[in-house]
Amino acid sequence: MPVAVVTTMFPLAKQLGVSRIVPARRITHPCGDPSLPAEADRAVRRRIVMAALKALRTPVAEPTTFPVGQE
Repeated sequence: MPVAVVTTMFPLAKQLGVSRIVPARRITHPCGDPSLPAEADRAVRRRIVMAALKALRTPVAEPTTFPVGQE
């Protein structure tokens, strides 16, 4: 079963051998940014989720980081 890890500690995840890594925003708010206006925060969360879904669809042979795109 494919798994993607959304984490702020992506260098550690890579070191541990996690196969699919999606960089998060902050330790306190990994999947968003409450300091942004609501619409911008929603866009950040969407980009993170889309990167994670792309990671799940992508075959990997080693730890791979999937960057969060700019929409």
